[in-house]
Amino acid sequence: MKMELGKISLPKPYRIPLIVLLCVAILVASYLLVFSALFREKGRLEQDLAHTQQEVARLTIIKNSMPEGRKQYAALQERLQEALREMPEQKEVPNLLRQVSITAQGSRTRIKFFAPKEIQPADFYSELPFEIKYSGLYHSLGYFFDGIRHMERIVRVTSFSLEAKGTGQKVQLEGSCLAKTYVFQKEPIKPKESKDKKKGEKNAPASK
Repeated sequence: MKMELGKISLPKPYRIPLIVLLCVAILVASYLLVFSALFREKGRLEQDLAHTQQEVARLTIIKNSMPEGRKQYAALQERLQEALREMPEQKEVPNLLRQVSITAQGSRTRIKFFAPKEIQPADFYSELPFEIKYSGLYHSLGYFFDGIRHMERIVRVTSFSLEAKGTGQKVQLEGSCLAKTYVFQKEPIKPKESKDKKKGEKNAPASK
């Protein structure tokens, strides 16, 4: 090998392998610097594409199920409104009296007295008892009680009495009944403290 100032001179047999080696080195460096980054980016994009395709498939399923979901929601809303008519969230005593009066008129029964009593709390509902005094013919009262049983609002007759008044074809039946309807409670009602308990707490001696 001859050495000259400013350059290195190689014999011809070594030049071609050196050039090939330099090309390979350049290709390897290019791969490391460019292609590997491109492959990493390609892998990331493929993952993003797969995730996007899964999300699109999920949203497509949701979209296709929306009409059925709307139908189910409408059915639940209708059932809720029906349940609230059977067991409203408020006592609605005037509406209850109106329904009883309409039932009585349809059966030709006379309502002589209607009085709601104190509401009685339970778990998720409250009982609203009330008393009715009535008069009418035998069949009329039968239709009346059957109408009460089929009212839009849930009403359960717990006890009743009948007494015949008059003679012959003018016999009228008079009586009274105790019934209950129900009120839906969003929150449980706290039981009221008794007056005797409050009085005892008031008169209790102070601890020393």
